[in-house]
Amino acid sequence: VFAQEAPRGDAAAGKQLFTEKGCYSCHGFVGQGSREGPRLAPPMPFPAFVAQLRTPRLIMPPYVESVVSDKQAADLHAYLANLPKPPDPKTIKLLQ
Repeated sequence: VFAQEAPRGDAAAGKQLFTEKGCYSCHGFVGQGSREGPRLAPPMPFPAFVAQLRTPRLIMPPYVESVVSDKQAADLHAYLANLPKPPDPKTIKLLQ
């Protein structure tokens, strides 16, 4: 059973894991998403994040606990949660 809130993770460790585990190759270096993988930042609630990590719906490989521990999942979630939010499109002059 997952806690309703994310356990305290280490964003710096999560950033390293995001690269080591190859998350960036489909989700972009800052979780912005691409053709291969959806946007991850800001992340979904931790229980849904772990459920998707363990039993993905589409072509993503499953990251079972022997591949990514619950602590590492919390670190990844912390990294994604600490990324700066993208600017509001209304504030970008080029888009006006």
